[in-house]
This record gives sequence, structure tokens and C-alpha cells, in this order.
Amino acid sequence: MANRRQGQRGAMIIAFSILLIVILGFIGLALDVGQVIGRKTELQNLADNAAMAAAAELVGTSDGLLAAVTKARSSAADKSAYLRRTEGAILSDASIRFASAVDAPASEWHAAGSVPDPATALFVRIDTQANDPALGKVATAFLGAWSPALRTLDTRARAVAGRTSLHLAPLAVCALSNLAASPRKNAGLSPDELLEYGFRRGVAYNLLKLNPHGPAAEHFVLNPLGQPGTLGTPAQVSDAAILPFVCTGSVLYPHIGSAAVHVHRPFPAALWPAFNARFNLHAGSGCHAVTAPPDANVRVFPNTAANWWMTNTPDAPSALSSGNPLLSVADPETPATPPALGSYGPLWSFTRAAKYSSTKPAGGYLPFAPGDWAKLYPATPAAPVAKAGYPTSGTPYLASGFQTAPLGNTGVALRRALHIALLACPVPAGSDVLAHVQGIGRFYMTAPASNGVLSAEFAGVVAEGTLAGPAELLR
Repeated sequence: MANRRQGQRGAMIIAFSILLIVILGFIGLALDVGQVIGRKTELQNLADNAAMAAAAELVGTSDGLLAAVTKARSSAADKSAYLRRTEGAILSDASIRFASAVDAPASEWHAAGSVPDPATALFVRIDTQANDPALGKVATAFLGAWSPALRTLDTRARAVAGRTSLHLAPLAVCALSNLAASPRKNAGLSPDELLEYGFRRGVAYNLLKLNPHGPAAEHFVLNPLGQPGTLGTPAQVSDAAILPFVCTGSVLYPHIGSAAVHVHRPFPAALWPAFNARFNLHAGSGCHAVTAPPDANVRVFPNTAANWWMTNTPDAPSALSSGNPLLSVADPETPATPPALGSYGPLWSFTRAAKYSSTKPAGGYLPFAPGDWAKLYPATPAAPVAKAGYPTSGTPYLASGFQTAPLGNTGVALRRALHIALLACPVPAGSDVLAHVQGIGRFYMTAPASNGVLSAEFAGVVAEGTLAGPAELLR
């Protein structure tokens, strides 16, 4: 009996010893796997943050690429990023790569110094496995006892970030000239005035009533969903598809460059109310105040307030258009009959006329003075004149005396500034065609749109790279 009990006790000890070894093995495995998972999480957070920091600097220039590398390294070097939030990591060039598409093949991801075209390098990839020194190696505490090959385990993280949109309204109009910068002669005034693709800074145009090649207005939908270089589907240029992009003032692709774009003619009359969300007029616009907030200044120009900055109240919120070709009264250099006093619309509400220079000055084109209005804008019986209350620096949009804040919704500065594609015209016949973008103009809405009228003051040409949408973590 005693021997049986001793035998049972011995068997239990052996079984318990085996079970304990198994349990300790599982505990060891759990600890080692936990270390790997923890390192993987650290690396993924590091890669995500570094990719987002780099993507914010990608504006289509070589300097932007260098800044992106600097920001990625700075983000990874933060002491809260690595090794249980106690150390930072050093990212090497091998782990930071750039490409023109989020799904580009491996051969098309390049180091900053080897990118073929910085203008298209709008996506960044952070890959910790490619880093030198390695970041993902984890020394095991228990698995190495079972096999020398398990003494070190390796893990990695990869993140891709970039920009997938442009702050570009899905409206396109004809460039009035194919010259990016040219001189305009105004009688008795020197130097010449700057024209950019034929537009005059400081003059408001009705963007729905222009055509430098004929008497009928030309305006187009810029397909906000189709990729440049290809014709999209009819559904992509339907009113329902376009509306959200009119509200936000954006298109869902990151780059145009030299590619032709899909345009649909004409821009639908039913969608003009969507532009008015910028004036806090959301009812009937189809826009929501959260995704399409008003401008911080919703004052309508022109107005008849006592502090109006011109000697006349314009006939309309933009220069009147007529003739064949269909141009603004502000365009002809030597009109046979000067336009009526109020025909120019409000002048210089957002920007001032600029002086032409054959080479763009480093600090930008210099502005004319308000005292030059009489020579810049001849009219009958007299030219409009800027009153003494016109801001000594800047323009009325930013001057406190000419502002009205939106009620009920939070305003966002510069929402009234539309970025519009200027097309090489004439555009081929047809409702859906490919057209080339000569440049991108900034136009400031002087008043809410109405049927057939979208009044906006030309504020100069802007570089496409400056219009890139927000950086997004994509993979």
C-alpha cells in the first residue's frame, strides 16, 4: 500500500515536472512573441508618424523632397518613438523612398536625390526593414534555448503617405492668352501692367461669360474623379457626382502636370448655388457647413456702405462682358469707346494690379498704387478712383472695416478664393473631351453667384504644387 502511494506520488511529481516545463515554455514563448509584437507596434507607429511628417512637405519641388527627408528623420528620432518610448531611431536613406503613385512598383520608389521628377513625387514610403542599422531585431529570452536560429527574431513596418487631392474647383475656363506672363500697355502709365494668361490682377470677371475665341460663353466641368490623361465616365461628370467637389473646391487626384484633363461642357447651371456656401448661404446649395464652411469674411462686394472704397458703386460685381470674342470690358487695351464708369465692377478687393517684369522678381511682382487707377481703368465720364479710405497696405478683404463675419457657422479664411484651371482654347468640339491646362488661376468671389454669373477677381497664377490637399496615411 505504501509502495503504491509512493509510486503514485512519484508519478505525480514527474507529470507535474513535465507540465511545469511545458507551462514555462509557453510563458517563455508568450514573452518572446510579446516582445516581437511590441517592437512591431513601435515600428509601425514610428513609420506612420514619419511618413505623415514627410508627406506634409511634398509640394512637387526638390526642396520639398529634402524637407520631407528631414521631417521623417526628425519624427523617428523623437525619444518617445522607439524601444518602449525611451529612444528614437535613426532612419537611413534606404528606408525613405518617394514615388508618383501609391501603388508604384518597387523599381519606381526612389531616394530623394534620385527622384526623376520632383513635381510628381507626391508619395513617401517608410520601410523599417530597409533601414541601416536594422531596427526590427529582437533578442529572445527563451526561444534561443531551443534553437540558435531563434535567438534573434526580426520584424518590420511599412507606411505610405501622400496627397490624393488638389484644392482645385471642378470648374475650368479658357485662358484669355497662351502667355503665362505678358505686358499690357496703359496710356500714360509706366511700367506696363502684368497680364497672366490674359487676365488682369485686381479685376473681377464673370467666369461664366468669357470666350476669347467667339461670342458664346465657354465654361467646363473639370472631372473631379477621373485621372488626368483619360476620359472618365458620364457618371463622373453628373451633377450629383460634381456637387460635393464644388462645395469643397477640390478634385480627387494629386497632380495634373502636362497631362490633358477630362472636361465636360457646359458647367451645369443647376450647380451655381453650391459656390455660395462660401458666403454662408447653405440653404438650397446642396453643401453642408461642416464640409463646406463659409469664408471668415462674407461681406458682399460691391456694396453701398459709407466706407465703400471707390468713388462709384459698380453696375455689377464683375466687369461686364460682351462682344466677339466674348471678353470683359476691362480687357481691350485701346477701347474705341471707354466703358461706363461702373462697368469695371469692384476693383482691388483682394489683390492689386501688378507691374510687368520680363523676369519675375524674387519677392513677386510689384503692385501699382491706388493713384494709378485713372490710367489703369479709363471710363466715361471719368475713371473710378480709390477713396482715401482704401487700405494703405493690403486690400479690403483683410481690412477690419470691410469685413462681415458669418453667423452660426465658423468661417475659414480664403474660402472665397477659387482655384480655376485655365484651359488652352479653343477646346475640341464635343460634350466630353480632353483639354490641356495652361495654368491655374486664383479668383476671389466678390459676391454670391447667380444664374449665369460667377463674379470673381483675378488674383494671379498659382503653382500646382501649392494646391496639394492634406497629407493622408494610405498604407
